[in-house]
Amino acid sequence: MGFNEKPVQLKVYVDKKKKKVMFAVAEEDFVEILLSFFTLPLGTIAKLSRKHANDIKLGSLTSIYESVVDLNHKHFSHDECKDALLNPFNSSISHCQKLKVNLDERGASLGGDGDAVFLKTKANFIITDDLHVFPFMLDTSIVLFNSLGVQSINLLEERRMCFGFEEFSDLLKWSLLTNNPLTNLVIGGCKPCSSFFTNPKLIDSASISSTSGKIQMIKLLVHKSNKNVLCAQVENGFVELLFSFLTIPLGTFVRLTKGDSSPMGIINLYDSISNLGDGNYLKSEDVKTVLLSPKLSDMYQIVTELLPIYEENIGRGQFLKEQARFIVSDDLEVTISQSIDIISKFNTLGVPVGDMEVLEVTIGEQEALLLLKASLTSTSALTDCLDLFRKKLKDNVPVIDFAEDGVSDLEEFDFLEEENDIDASFVMVD
Repeated sequence: MGFNEKPVQLKVYVDKKKKKVMFAVAEEDFVEILLSFFTLPLGTIAKLSRKHANDIKLGSLTSIYESVVDLNHKHFSHDECKDALLNPFNSSISHCQKLKVNLDERGASLGGDGDAVFLKTKANFIITDDLHVFPFMLDTSIVLFNSLGVQSINLLEERRMCFGFEEFSDLLKWSLLTNNPLTNLVIGGCKPCSSFFTNPKLIDSASISSTSGKIQMIKLLVHKSNKNVLCAQVENGFVELLFSFLTIPLGTFVRLTKGDSSPMGIINLYDSISNLGDGNYLKSEDVKTVLLSPKLSDMYQIVTELLPIYEENIGRGQFLKEQARFIVSDDLEVTISQSIDIISKFNTLGVPVGDMEVLEVTIGEQEALLLLKASLTSTSALTDCLDLFRKKLKDNVPVIDFAEDGVSDLEEFDFLEEENDIDASFVMVD
């Protein structure tokens, strides 16, 4: 437990026969820490998952984060840019520091002074296994217990738990991976879903800005037999897009990508914010906005025009120096490799050159948002978006089929050329 942090109590009620947490009871300090999840940048969440994830990946987000870790400093426009991705700035850090447990390690916890941070008054709350949060009231509690199939609370095992930094980090992880995060945390034994990304049409079009007409071109190397993307050849702009994911607060991620195929733990918690606001439990409408639609830190400049995440009048910047090309794997790992090495790798894995094809596709705002969603809900992000990519293929761009001998067509799939070291502006501003 970190300096000045105070443990927070939770009572959970377990059905031992079903091996399931039926519900939990908490005070406002516990709920406030849950709500603070939405202020955390995705890069901070990826960093937390490295410490406490037990080798379980958070979709493809883990690969993006590890790519930044492994990429040499010489490829970044400034040394501070790498740190700004590995330890992202949180625009709501002043709120998080006042909590009894602060998951954002950039700001030291003040340990909580008894004053509410997000909630208006002290209260008790019921939290379901899938993280619906309800104020404890007799009428709503009876309805809730009936819906959960709880006939007698006395038949459930009551467990008192102490939550600190590690326990909240693990609960955050399970809320992003499963539909029953409390059971996974308290009892264990459940496997995370391998992918929640099942329908690429679930992005809410109303959340997409209509002002952006920018596109990125990328080349996908596809295994024709099973229609999986082996990797992509991309240029700087696409990598800037992927790296920008790490700066986005979780609340903004949910607002932009919310759909039926998302893990219900985090979605239910997100929806509970509106319900608490409607019930006059939140401090103000400003607090509701901070949680439902948190802003990027003003330390970041615009690095991509493909995501509607930046405030107006923000200057342009970039994380990377100008490079020729990068290779991006299906799970969004970014590397710098030679073409022959990549193709040889897949040959070794049993994919002959004659079973490969190259698709040149365009990435606009819709595709960027789908990739953003897939980054946290899938470990095969490029493959999961492939159907949409195919629909957006330019009519005048042919599919490149490799010849069986792999000679002539390989010249059309020229992966990384020599990178240059053009100076670039910083991505951060004072």
